[in-house]
Amino acid sequence: MKLRSRAAHRYAQALHDLATGGAVLEVVGGDLASIQKDLDGSGDLRVFLGNYRHASARRAETLEALFAARVHPLVWRFIRFLESKRRLGLLGDICLDFKEQEERRQGILRGRLTSAFALSAGQVQDIAVQAGSRISKQLILETEENPELLGGCRLQVGDTVYDFSLAAQLRMIRQTMMAG
Repeated sequence: MKLRSRAAHRYAQALHDLATGGAVLEVVGGDLASIQKDLDGSGDLRVFLGNYRHASARRAETLEALFAARVHPLVWRFIRFLESKRRLGLLGDICLDFKEQEERRQGILRGRLTSAFALSAGQVQDIAVQAGSRISKQLILETEENPELLGGCRLQVGDTVYDFSLAAQLRMIRQTMMAG
């Protein structure tokens, strides 16, 4: 989970509020997902958006060719607004933050499940369902392996970490023994 700027969060929140008020949340979300896919696939586009060395007329033409006809008018106005504030380099982070806000509204949280060895999709799903029921949210988990855990797993949801690893248990035993 990458840290993003507060400015990107505020812009995403403002766009989310506008889309909700205009009853176009799904369309705007789809447009932003498409833009994010373009940004992920093209380093040149990402560089262009954050580089203001080109003449403003040239940038405006390029932006219009890229976005005007393919996105909802609200998204197009938002892109032009970001351009006027020289903040278009934040567009990728805004897209990601918008998606997270929409998932939170739907009761979905993302987390990271780290285990000592590879888990099957069924095991990951079982952990997501059990942990999600405890916090009354639907969890979507990214997985990774870390053999240093020795066994068990570590679940991070937001800022909270649940460490059920063998390494953590051994650390607690060692601390207890050292304390007397």
